[in-house]
Amino acid sequence: MNAQCLTLNAPRSRCRRGLIVAAAALSGILLWTAFPPSSQADSAWMALVPVMLVIRHCAPRAAAGWAWLAGLIFWVATLSWFPAIIKNGGPWPLVLLGQLGLAAWCAAFLAAYAFASSRVWRWAGRSPGWRRVCAVLCVDPLLWAGSELARGWLFSGFAWNFLGVSQVNNLPFIQVASVAGVYGVSALVVAVNGAVASIVERAAAPFAARLAVSASEAPVTRPGVGGRLLLSSESMLPVALAVFCWYWGMQRIQYARRLNDQAAVWHVALVQPNSPCVFTLDDDTVRNQQEVLVNQTRLAGAARPDLVVWPETAVLGSVPYEPDTLRVIREGAAAAGAPLLTGALEIERTTVSSTAPQGLLYYNAAWLYSATGEVLGRYRKHHLVPFGEYIPLDKRVPALQRLAPTGVSCTPGRDSGVLHVARASGGTLALGPLICFEDTVPALSRAAVRAGARLLVLMTNDAWFNGSVEPLQHLDQSIFRAVENGVPLVRAANSGVTCAVDAVGRVMRLESKGKATDFDGFLVTQVAVADTPLAAPYTRWGDRVLGLPGAALLLALMAAGARRPGAARMGPVEERTDGEET
Repeated sequence: MNAQCLTLNAPRSRCRRGLIVAAAALSGILLWTAFPPSSQADSAWMALVPVMLVIRHCAPRAAAGWAWLAGLIFWVATLSWFPAIIKNGGPWPLVLLGQLGLAAWCAAFLAAYAFASSRVWRWAGRSPGWRRVCAVLCVDPLLWAGSELARGWLFSGFAWNFLGVSQVNNLPFIQVASVAGVYGVSALVVAVNGAVASIVERAAAPFAARLAVSASEAPVTRPGVGGRLLLSSESMLPVALAVFCWYWGMQRIQYARRLNDQAAVWHVALVQPNSPCVFTLDDDTVRNQQEVLVNQTRLAGAARPDLVVWPETAVLGSVPYEPDTLRVIREGAAAAGAPLLTGALEIERTTVSSTAPQGLLYYNAAWLYSATGEVLGRYRKHHLVPFGEYIPLDKRVPALQRLAPTGVSCTPGRDSGVLHVARASGGTLALGPLICFEDTVPALSRAAVRAGARLLVLMTNDAWFNGSVEPLQHLDQSIFRAVENGVPLVRAANSGVTCAVDAVGRVMRLESKGKATDFDGFLVTQVAVADTPLAAPYTRWGDRVLGLPGAALLLALMAAGARRPGAARMGPVEERTDGEET
């Protein structure tokens, strides 16, 4: 009899493994379709279902391995814009290695979630009960939020394409971000995925029972009235919560419209020069692009803007000691007849030291000039991109600074960056500058608004990724910073996407012939800026609501599981009649 069972189990084991691989691959592919270029946001509501079923029926380390595979498929596909750096002059071996390494690293956080979730589902069991309801409605969403927070913070973080970002066009639903950040939107999507996974489990239960290995197993008992009620709650409560959040979001959007009618209106000109990647610049190109920058600004000045914004490193030179760069800035400000906020490389003279071997410090900065060319303020970028703006440990090992791809190793800024612009007709506008990928870091936007900023201003240069989907994905991250803090955001991008985003996430963007990227132009837009931001508890509470508790729970479950020898077993979760797991 045992020999016969072994003979029957072999093909079933291979079939089971094939189904698990297919489930992991399907989840990875569905997640990818939820983001640009496909932007099929609806697929996010079921993308996790296959891998969730694997998590619920595998031991923790096995679940983590299969989830890592799903994550790897997703991240390799969603980072498809990395090879654009090769086309724009980047070294192809390092670019491809970077794409694969970053994909594997980000997939590890999905694996961490799966490991912890599998342990939770061992506790929840297979039978209907309050534990399963709690796992679907609370614990799984909390763990997912914690894994996203960890990914966005650990080792400077990569806060890109959180699950909630897939819903960027579902305006009522993303208003949840004003309470719990983008992590709150992700958590709700995870809860609905869990509800769908439970429905699939129940539908598949009779078929699974027929495929039982031993004919002597006890027949599957049907739950009573209480069990059926709990089963319904397991699926219906997350859906009901999502519907409630959608309705509440609709009310918030309607209130925002009424608030905008009472807000001061500022005319902001956003210039998009479409300069080529830094790897392909020469002296002639720099002069031509500076002319484009000033000419576009002169055209925008016809609309008499209150503020002009140029993108990150738009002047293709340094301040404050380079006369030609200062001439371009003053010419642009005079052409617009308005204050000018521009991105530039800032050089600071200092004493020679191990961190500044040449007696110079470099900053990726934003400088604000008056219409007559006087300096009104500056902001130095806080959150630098590793291997782009600096090499890790290069301040301790100065020789590493020579490896920086832009030729200089930047130093992070420390001071608060809120800048102020006044206009002759009355009123002062408080700006919160952000540079490049700083719009992916919720804490920076939150800190700016808490310091008094009422308009977030992003300056970015995505020319490294020209011709790819990266600018569209980057835009989606920006939109959440406006919703999370209840303030508008304007975005000046070197090659796109240049746009204005209101406090609830509605976007007005610069387009040419149906395209939003890879052309030069300008956008003059009216921005309603209220003295008091739209109510957004997330600005005050931050990640204490969801992200930090989720990260703490994730860490606790992983630590406890690592100490338990049984967590290492590779195989399905089975329950004995006495409640023990095998």
